[in-house]
Amino acid sequence: MLFKREKLLFITIISLLLGCSNSNLPQKKEIAINQQDNIYTKILNSIKNNNLDRAGELYITLKESENSQEIKKSANLLAMAHIEKKEYILANFYIQEALSIDSSDEFLRYLLVKNQFLAANLNSNDTNYINKALKALEENRYLISDSDYQILANTMLTRVKLDIAWNNKEVGNLYKRLSKPKAYEIYKEKVRNLGFNTKEIIKN
Repeated sequence: MLFKREKLLFITIISLLLGCSNSNLPQKKEIAINQQDNIYTKILNSIKNNNLDRAGELYITLKESENSQEIKKSANLLAMAHIEKKEYILANFYIQEALSIDSSDEFLRYLLVKNQFLAANLNSNDTNYINKALKALEENRYLISDSDYQILANTMLTRVKLDIAWNNKEVGNLYKRLSKPKAYEIYKEKVRNLGFNTKEIIKN
């Protein structure tokens, strides 16, 4: 009889403990969400205070959560902050991070093109870099379906092409002054291939 009472008491205690544990689950979940919101707020404040290193550290912490929207928003903000500081490699990293969460986001696709365009402008004298940038811009431009963003992306692509055309013009004119007509014609053709009127770019 005593054993039965002890068994009944044991079952009752376990039931109460399980009940208490289950009642605490929503509270724990709520605490976790509040912590994520707090990290996101800290990231915002760090960006406002121009402390992108700290914001980057907090972003890594935020990535451990499952709140993909907060991660996406943070990556987006960090990308724009690094673009503002002309840190295009870091900006590209955060854009790719955000796109990995939502690859259909039109603004992010446009931001990728914008970042590549600005990086190309910064390195316009580096022939290899700007040619690679042109290829990347051409590929990523076709990912944009929004008409307004398309217009902006196409304008940026034309600007990069124009920079390359002018670089070819300079080299072509140099060969012309050196009386090397074959080399001159090669660079003149490169300008044509970019879709520009050679008479406007290279003077005959």
